[in-house]
Amino acid sequence: MNLVCEMAAPFVANSAVDGTPVASMFRTHTGSCLKCQARHVAMTRTARELTAMHSTRVSAPPDLEWRVMSSLEGDLAVARSWKAPLALTAALISAAAALVIWRLRPDTAN
Repeated sequence: MNLVCEMAAPFVANSAVDGTPVASMFRTHTGSCLKCQARHVAMTRTARELTAMHSTRVSAPPDLEWRVMSSLEGDLAVARSWKAPLALTAALISAAAALVIWRLRPDTAN
C-alpha cells in the first residue's frame, strides 16, 4: 500500500459509510487503484451489515467486565481468581459479626 492509499483511506471509509462519492482530491486515485476500490467495497458491505444489525440487541454476559479486566496486565489488572478475595471478605465479615454479637450480649454478671 502506498502513501496515497494511506492518505485516501479515511476518505474512502467516510464515502463507504455515508454513501457519498470519495472526496474530489482522491477521486482520480481511487478510480484507478484496485486496493482502494476493494477497501471501499468491503467498508460499504460492513456499513450495510452494521446498519442491518442496528435494531438487534444482545446483552453482554454478566461476567464480561471481570473477564476483560482479569485478562489485562499492569495497573488495571484485577485478581484472576475470585476465591482468595472472596474468602478474605467472608472472614472479615464473620469476624465483624462475631465482635458485634459479643459486644451486644446481655450482661449476666449481676
